[in-house]
Amino acid sequence: MFVAEGTKIAHDILKSSLKVHNLYATPQWLAKNTSLYANNKLVEINGVSEDEMSKISGLTTAQDVLLLVQMPDPITDVKINDKIALAIESIRDPGNLGTIIRICDWYGINQLFCSDDCADAYNPKTVQATMGSIARVEVIYTSLKELIGQNKERKCYMATLDGKLNIHSAMIKPPVLLVIGNEARGISDEILSVADNTVMIPRFGKAESLNASVAAAVLIDNLKRVSELVKL
Repeated sequence: MFVAEGTKIAHDILKSSLKVHNLYATPQWLAKNTSLYANNKLVEINGVSEDEMSKISGLTTAQDVLLLVQMPDPITDVKINDKIALAIESIRDPGNLGTIIRICDWYGINQLFCSDDCADAYNPKTVQATMGSIARVEVIYTSLKELIGQNKERKCYMATLDGKLNIHSAMIKPPVLLVIGNEARGISDEILSVADNTVMIPRFGKAESLNASVAAAVLIDNLKRVSELVKL
């Protein structure tokens, strides 16, 4: 099970295929949002006071609703479905992971492939950072080396500080697999060894690096831009 808190996240999860076991909410929230749960006979509804909510909440400021949700079954038959696919290695910060999931959702990427040492997608901090996108993006933990090896029909580009290709000028056409690594250490040598090419975001100032989720947004946006141009 995992916990999800707040109206925005509750709305998205209750409208998704995720199985909600328990819903805890203040009477005011229940009265305003009856249509969300009234026809769902599988959800146990629990009215709680604001004081009770503050005691069960994991947030500094408790929200009006909290869900207890069943985690999806682990995916064993790993297949890439998106034309632009994203894989991440060793992203340990739950907030970073949650933001990357949200970015995937924004750009219509329905899967996110994670190395086994990435943060837990169902950590409460990750779930909160997704702002509801956890309900729409499939997070798959797998061996990235095997994933790349099994999908040789698509080019694999890895993001590095000194990448050979400039993402602003490179015309990278889908299908493509983009790999982003740990902010401090980058992509491991083992994974880099199976790259088709490396790509970088040009630096105009003096910052040493970009946050992994910011880098993901910049790279995916440019890949999407090329993808749209190819359609013209």
